Amino acid sequence: MSCARSWLFAIVRNTWYSRVTRRGAINPLPLDMTDDPADSALNPEARLLQQHAVARVREALEQLPVEFREVLVLREIEGISYKEIAAVVQVPIGTVMSRLARARDRLSGVLKSSPAAMERAR
Repeated sequence: MSCARSWLFAIVRNTWYSRVTRRGAINPLPLDMTDDPADSALNPEARLLQQHAVARVREALEQLPVEFREVLVLREIEGISYKEIAAVVQVPIGTVMSRLARARDRLSGVLKSSPAAMERAR
């Protein structure tokens, strides 16, 4: 990946944070997956199960602290390198690695819990 992409992520991130802090509401990296077309190869039952799984992962991600969610989305969804994440979020690579490990652990814990426990955690 080029430096231009990480530079663009940094600009988008900083612009977003500037806009959000002016509004006073923070919900970083909204994960609106409703625009994704459903896999037409799946039967209705499989599609419903897939939608349920996507919603559960989205809810679990939204429960993570901002700094954990941010690095997890950049690494796992956007696929950028640790070095580029460090440049985007302006922290050392070691901090990126630590946040990723903690984010993965927390995400795993939330996903392993029951749906009722997810609701109580909110």
